[in-house]
Amino acid sequence: MSPRARRGVVLVGIVLVTALLTWLFVRALSVDDAGASGTSSDTPDLVQQYAPGERPSLAAFDVDMLDGSTLSDTDLRGTVTVLNVWGSWCGPCRAEAPELVEAVETLGKRAQFYGINVRDSADAARAFERAFDIPYPSVRAEDSGTAILAFRGVLTAAAVPSTVVVDADGGVAARVIGQVDASTLIGLVEDATTAD
Repeated sequence: MSPRARRGVVLVGIVLVTALLTWLFVRALSVDDAGASGTSSDTPDLVQQYAPGERPSLAAFDVDMLDGSTLSDTDLRGTVTVLNVWGSWCGPCRAEAPELVEAVETLGKRAQFYGINVRDSADAARAFERAFDIPYPSVRAEDSGTAILAFRGVLTAAAVPSTVVVDADGGVAARVIGQVDASTLIGLVEDATTAD
C-alpha cells in the first residue's frame, strides 16, 4: 500500500472514530440518570441535581496538582466543593473562566474550588490560569483520568467543560455538562449547603 493510501485509510479511521464518539456522547447525555431530578427523555439536561439520599458517592483517589500539592477524596469532605473540568484549548472553558472566578469571590469560604485540567501541557495550563486569574488549584492533565474516574460516570473526559458540586459528606449534589455561569453555580452550591 502506498504512503498516500495509508494516510487516506488513517484519515477515514479517525473520522469514523470521532463520529462514533460524538454519537455516544450525545446519546449518553440524553439518557435519564437514576436519581437525577429534572431529567427529560426528549432533550438532554445541562444541569442535574441529586436528592440528598440519592447522591452518587466518590471512589477513593489521590492525584497531583499543577502547583505541586496533592488532592484526595478525603479533601472533598467537610465543606461543599466545586470541581470544574477544563482545558486551555476549549472555547467554552475560556468563556466560563470569569464566571467561575466570580463564583469563588461571591461564595468565599462557603465552598472550596478545584479544577481538573485535561489534555494540556503543564505550561499551557498554567498560562490559562494566569490569563484568567484562576484562584484555585487544578489537577494535572496526567492525573485527570484518575480524578474523573473517581466520579463513577458522573464526569467524563469527553464533556469539557463540565462542573460538579460535591456536598460536605462527599456526595455529588449537582453536575453541569457544558459552560456554567456564576449565578447557576452559586445557586447549586447554596442548594447543596442547605440540603446537608
